[in-house]
Amino acid sequence: MKDTLTIGTIAGIIGTIVMHLLSMLWKSLGLIKITSLQVAASLFLSWNQVTTPIGYMVGVLSHIMIGAAGGVLLAYFIRFSGKDYYWLKGLALAGFMLLAGMGFVVRILKIAPQMGNDSLTALLHILNYMVYGLVCSYIIARYSKFVKTNC
Repeated sequence: MKDTLTIGTIAGIIGTIVMHLLSMLWKSLGLIKITSLQVAASLFLSWNQVTTPIGYMVGVLSHIMIGAAGGVLLAYFIRFSGKDYYWLKGLALAGFMLLAGMGFVVRILKIAPQMGNDSLTALLHILNYMVYGLVCSYIIARYSKFVKTNC
């Protein structure tokens, strides 16, 4: 695929879906207190609205949009820096999004206190972000066909 925006969007959406499936697995096993989808929904809604059907839809849509934006950033980064060590670039994206999203935005807005009170929840969310970055970078590296331009 030659379209950087499209491959980044697709990679970000698939990475987000994988990330959320892992999050749901951890939650169903009782290992985490809050899913990544609930965190995304709580960016826009009060906590009592997050667990409603509409709150769930807000969480899904916002999480996919955030993930797609990250995939687009990574696609452009890989386009201009090359596909070599794509997995490392995916981990760098994961670190950036983790720091910006969970480390900064969530803390500033004080929306998910469960994250700061449970180290296992935080650790598994970090793992989820790493998987997201690896999935995104693999899809971009595998399916993109970037054309060299003279800039």
